[in-house]
Amino acid sequence: MKKTPLQLPIDDFLPYQIDFTANYNKSFRREFQLKYVSSELSADEFGILHLIYDNPKISQTDIGKYLFKGKAHIGKMLNEMENKGYIKRVVDSRNNIMIKRNEMTQKGLDIFKLAISKMSLIDEKMGKEFSQEEIIQFISYLKRFRKTLGSIVDVKLK
Repeated sequence: MKKTPLQLPIDDFLPYQIDFTANYNKSFRREFQLKYVSSELSADEFGILHLIYDNPKISQTDIGKYLFKGKAHIGKMLNEMENKGYIKRVVDSRNNIMIKRNEMTQKGLDIFKLAISKMSLIDEKMGKEFSQEEIIQFISYLKRFRKTLGSIVDVKLK
């Protein structure tokens, strides 16, 4: 007979494993960033650099959605990153509305490239453990998992 979720040990409970993995990954990112890249740049700040690199016109609101943080919190992070010299914020217009746009400075680009090069350590280890097909399948499962949960409760990202 199939056990219900409450009859399973917590280690066999899928939502627990996903939550545990998400928290583990956040801690891993933080420690990896400190060890291999820089103590001056947080994992979230690196995430912001990555988002700006991928989409130079990304809005503060959209950065917040990717990082699960509010617009005001992202604004503080962007100000701090500007003070550290990783980005510069310039005034631009979109649809006749004045907006602040973020540009990566040379210092930001240099640390971004260093971080990307260090990530080859992760890629190498993962490539030995998982095939590309397994990684693609795993991502597909995670998307299906979120979609299924989203059909029960509409999750609003900040």
